[in-house]
Amino acid sequence: MGALAELKRIIETESIDGIHLLNSPHDNPICSLSYDESIPCIAVVWRKYATSAQLRFVHEIILGMLTQHAADRILGDDSDLPIVHAEDQKWIVENWLPRARAAGLKAVATAVSLTFFGKVSIGSIHSKLAREIAIKDFHNIHSARMWLGSLSPQQLA
Repeated sequence: MGALAELKRIIETESIDGIHLLNSPHDNPICSLSYDESIPCIAVVWRKYATSAQLRFVHEIILGMLTQHAADRILGDDSDLPIVHAEDQKWIVENWLPRARAAGLKAVATAVSLTFFGKVSIGSIHSKLAREIAIKDFHNIHSARMWLGSLSPQQLA
């Protein structure tokens, strides 16, 4: 919990958006997080740029939600996420993914970022995650939702 406390300390000094994130992690100017029972999955909608601390904090909340809901899938709308910096890409792949896999994560479907740097940085993460989980990018969230919902438990084994 020390790392999470440190992230919170950093976030509260960065911006008013960070304060909103800490006060309402599931619905704030940076993102929204919810559990979608129809698939079932954790749904993540990025609304704008996230600092390193904010991005990592959101990923920690996602981990908790995976465990809380015994979910094995994430549906992400990355269309408004303009970039994920190299240090955070590495952290997601090397630190977060092993913990997410241990929490049960088996598949991710995303609507791709609308920015060039977003597509490149998130694409780099996804190419590395593809070695461990089923992952696919789409041009819209509807297609991502349909694919993620169509996966059978046998396809995820």
